[in-house]
Amino acid sequence: MILKYALGLLFLLIGILGIILPVIPGVPFLIISAFFFGFLSKEKVIKYMKKFKNGKKNSGINRLINHILIKYVHGKNPVGINGKN
Repeated sequence: MILKYALGLLFLLIGILGIILPVIPGVPFLIISAFFFGFLSKEKVIKYMKKFKNGKKNSGINRLINHILIKYVHGKNPVGINGKN
């Protein structure tokens, strides 16, 4: 329970930094934060996050978003770079 709120706070801070700094997108991290705080359901998070992926498949932000969606929203372990868990 405390881990959930700690992750929510972390992503809230990253989201606020993303609004201030033009390099980091802020809205996806705010959506993830809302999920951890319990404001959004899994279905809504998945629906909203698909809108924020950019065209580059291997960009760092897309990998981070995919990792968060798989690990925390779907509850599975993401596959590593070499294809193994």
